[in-house]
Amino acid sequence: MAAKAHLSNLTTREAIADTLHRCILGLDSNNRSMMESACLKTPEMTFIYGPSGNQATLAGWDAINPMFDRVFGLTTTHTASNIRIELEGENASTARMTAHVISYHVRGEEAFVEADTSYTASSLYDIEVIKDGNDQGLWKIKTWKATMLWTTGDIKVLHP
Repeated sequence: MAAKAHLSNLTTREAIADTLHRCILGLDSNNRSMMESACLKTPEMTFIYGPSGNQATLAGWDAINPMFDRVFGLTTTHTASNIRIELEGENASTARMTAHVISYHVRGEEAFVEADTSYTASSLYDIEVIKDGNDQGLWKIKTWKATMLWTTGDIKVLHP
């Protein structure tokens, strides 16, 4: 059974955390519509990534989407923990979420080879989300800042 983007009976905090869960479930299961259900696909969406002091910024869905094309060409596993959510109350329409994430990236044809051909990154995510009144109140990522703490492996797996 395919995963659903809209889950019922979630508290506000659970629904906000589900934004990140939908995004990484979509990435790791190669389900683009699930991943995109977590994103504000407008010119206002911003993705900031890289090590502190040397970050790149992609502004607008049209600039961000090609980066996801690269990720969807890989086999990935993203593990999120220590999720914290800051919001003004149960009726808030904006919130901020932070999380620790370890992301593993490997070329599909190399997923089961003995030699390690992967690229792994440890990052702190700082995510600003908004409640989308046009999509049944689903929470969406507006600003996603991924500050890389360390990496190991072949960066060309993700950035050829």
